[in-house]
Amino acid sequence: MDKLPASTPVSFYEKLYRSLVSILIIFLIIFYGQHILIPIAFGALFALLLIAPSRLFERLGIARGLSALFSTLLFIIIGFFIFYFISSQVVSFKADLPKLVDLFLAGFDELEAWVTSKFNISTTSIDEFLHNATTKTLSNSSALIGTTVGTVSGTLVYMVLIPIYTFLLLYYRGLIVRFFIQVFPSKYSATVLEVLEKIRFVIKGYITGLLIEMIIVAAMNCTGFLILGVKYAILLGVIAALLNVIPYLGIFAACIISLLITSTTNTSGVVLGMAIVMVGVHLIDSNIILPKVVGSKVKINVLATLLAVLAGSAIWGIPGMFLSIPIIAILKIVFDAVDGLQPWGLLIGEDSKRKTSKKRRNWKSFFTVKTK
Repeated sequence: MDKLPASTPVSFYEKLYRSLVSILIIFLIIFYGQHILIPIAFGALFALLLIAPSRLFERLGIARGLSALFSTLLFIIIGFFIFYFISSQVVSFKADLPKLVDLFLAGFDELEAWVTSKFNISTTSIDEFLHNATTKTLSNSSALIGTTVGTVSGTLVYMVLIPIYTFLLLYYRGLIVRFFIQVFPSKYSATVLEVLEKIRFVIKGYITGLLIEMIIVAAMNCTGFLILGVKYAILLGVIAALLNVIPYLGIFAACIISLLITSTTNTSGVVLGMAIVMVGVHLIDSNIILPKVVGSKVKINVLATLLAVLAGSAIWGIPGMFLSIPIIAILKIVFDAVDGLQPWGLLIGEDSKRKTSKKRRNWKSFFTVKTK
């Protein structure tokens, strides 16, 4: 396959200067344009996933516009049922919310007593500090309310824009492909098509595998919680499965949330059993489910994955954490195809050479007969 053209040779310092300036401009555009780019990014991911059903409708003789519309409506209906299920479970949790508040207050009283006895700090000083902090918080309450309203309204806007972008990207996918082909010289058309097809295959496989993994993890969590008699077992099992989408960090957030909620409604033995179930499910997921279902689609090393999740969180918040893995997978495909960028693709990919040598050593030791 022909590699995509690289830039003309330049000096090291000029190349470094251009690279740093380009990276800075890209990060500024990504950060300040997040309200436009986030729904487009989600729409592109869902459009890549819905190409298969859209093509199926087209093969049945349905026009492309209607095929894209039917596929998008199918996506909306499935998303609505998931949202309705989670919302109904959350509503039932409202009754025990005061117990959670009381638990936090009791824990704070114990922490205050421990600080007083350990560091010889009077309760008056602690109360004064808390009063000052509360006063500052109340003085900024209008800003906090504005931020909360902005977040809620932004979420509602995303819920409207993402299906629209998904439909439009599905409908104009042929035009978009022709655009990418014409950007490069005609001799690279086959390479561009191959890169786009790889991106579609990887993202479709990743999202499909992720959905399958979420269903399996949610089923195992809910089964374990129901056996233990955990209250809100279905809600906590589903939340843990959703947070499990975030690599390495999601399991910690899921454990903290689930254990805090369970400690208000169950005994300490049930809380301990719940922790054991979550750790056991995570080990099964990490060593069996994830490599079989998702790992074969996205071959990114642990360091690159963790850095991508942290960078996505810093730039785009929670949406960035969910989008980080698909974006870095797309970058790897592009790096591998562009002449001069292959080292970057190698840096974020798996160490296949180390794995191959390890397998060879294992097979060699397997067939080696020890003699005295």
